[in-house]
Amino acid sequence: MIREGKLAVGSGKDAETIGVEALSFMASNPEVLQRFLDVTGMEAGQLREAASKPSFFVGLLDFILAHEPTVLDFAAAAELDPTEIGIASEKLARGR
Repeated sequence: MIREGKLAVGSGKDAETIGVEALSFMASNPEVLQRFLDVTGMEAGQLREAASKPSFFVGLLDFILAHEPTVLDFAAAAELDPTEIGIASEKLARGR
Protein backbone atom coordinates (compact mmCIF):
# COMPACT_ATOMS: atom_id res chain seq x y z
CA MET A 1 0.00 0.00 0.00
CA ILE A 2 1.32 3.46 -0.87
CA ARG A 3 0.27 6.48 1.15
CA GLU A 4 1.69 10.00 0.94
CA GLY A 5 4.62 8.71 -1.09
CA LYS A 6 5.74 6.39 1.69
CA LEU A 7 5.45 2.65 1.71
CA ALA A 8 2.92 1.70 4.36
CA VAL A 9 2.91 -1.55 6.28
CA GLY A 10 -0.03 -3.98 6.45
CA SER A 11 -2.24 -1.82 8.67
CA GLY A 12 -1.90 1.04 6.23
CA LYS A 13 0.21 3.01 8.70
CA ASP A 14 3.59 4.22 7.51
CA ALA A 15 6.70 3.45 9.54
CA GLU A 16 6.98 6.99 10.88
CA THR A 17 3.44 6.84 12.23
CA ILE A 18 4.19 3.56 13.96
CA GLY A 19 7.30 5.12 15.50
CA VAL A 20 5.31 8.08 16.84
CA GLU A 21 2.64 5.72 18.19
CA ALA A 22 5.40 3.72 19.91
CA LEU A 23 6.64 6.89 21.62
CA SER A 24 3.11 7.72 22.78
CA PHE A 25 2.65 4.14 24.01
CA MET A 26 5.90 4.29 25.95
CA ALA A 27 5.07 7.69 27.46
CA SER A 28 1.73 6.39 28.72
CA ASN A 29 3.27 3.28 30.32
CA PRO A 30 5.54 4.26 33.24
CA GLU A 31 7.06 0.78 33.57
CA VAL A 32 7.99 0.63 29.87
CA LEU A 33 9.28 4.21 29.96
CA GLN A 34 11.48 3.53 32.98
CA ARG A 35 12.85 0.34 31.41
CA PHE A 36 13.67 2.29 28.23
CA LEU A 37 15.43 5.02 30.21
CA ASP A 38 17.37 2.41 32.21
CA VAL A 39 18.46 0.51 29.10
CA THR A 40 19.46 3.60 27.11
CA GLY A 41 20.90 5.67 29.94
CA MET A 42 18.74 8.58 28.81
CA GLU A 43 16.88 10.92 31.13
CA ALA A 44 13.21 11.73 30.57
CA GLY A 45 14.09 15.31 29.66
CA GLN A 46 16.20 14.11 26.75
CA LEU A 47 13.35 12.31 24.98
CA ARG A 48 11.97 15.33 23.12
CA GLU A 49 15.32 16.18 21.55
CA ALA A 50 16.10 12.53 20.80
CA ALA A 51 12.70 12.08 19.13
CA SER A 52 13.65 14.70 16.55
CA LYS A 53 16.13 12.21 15.07
CA PRO A 54 14.87 9.36 12.86
CA SER A 55 17.36 6.93 14.40
CA PHE A 56 15.61 7.35 17.76
CA PHE A 57 12.52 5.60 16.43
CA VAL A 58 14.57 2.69 15.10
CA GLY A 59 16.02 2.24 18.57
CA LEU A 60 12.63 2.62 20.23
CA LEU A 61 10.99 0.02 18.00
CA ASP A 62 13.94 -2.33 18.49
CA PHE A 63 13.60 -1.83 22.26
CA ILE A 64 9.93 -2.80 22.04
CA LEU A 65 10.76 -5.80 19.86
CA ALA A 66 13.23 -7.10 22.45
CA HIS A 67 10.45 -7.83 24.97
CA GLU A 68 7.57 -9.97 23.75
CA PRO A 69 4.99 -8.78 26.31
CA THR A 70 5.73 -5.19 25.29
CA VAL A 71 5.44 -6.12 21.61
CA LEU A 72 2.03 -7.63 22.21
CA ASP A 73 0.85 -4.73 24.38
CA PHE A 74 1.98 -2.12 21.87
CA ALA A 75 0.57 -4.03 18.91
CA ALA A 76 -2.81 -4.26 20.64
CA ALA A 77 -2.78 -0.58 21.62
CA ALA A 78 -1.82 0.56 18.12
CA GLU A 79 -4.05 -1.98 16.36
CA LEU A 80 -1.10 -3.55 14.55
CA ASP A 81 -0.06 -7.05 13.70
CA PRO A 82 3.08 -7.56 15.83
CA THR A 83 5.14 -8.25 12.70
CA GLU A 84 4.44 -4.71 11.50
CA ILE A 85 6.61 -3.34 14.30
CA GLY A 86 9.68 -5.12 12.93
CA ILE A 87 8.83 -4.09 9.38
CA ALA A 88 8.51 -0.46 10.49
CA SER A 89 11.86 -0.60 12.27
CA GLU A 90 13.55 -2.00 9.16
CA LYS A 91 12.00 0.68 6.94
CA LEU A 92 13.07 3.45 9.28
CA ALA A 93 16.58 2.02 9.45
CA ARG A 94 16.75 2.11 5.64
CA GLY A 95 15.44 5.65 5.62
CA ARG A 96 12.12 4.86 3.97
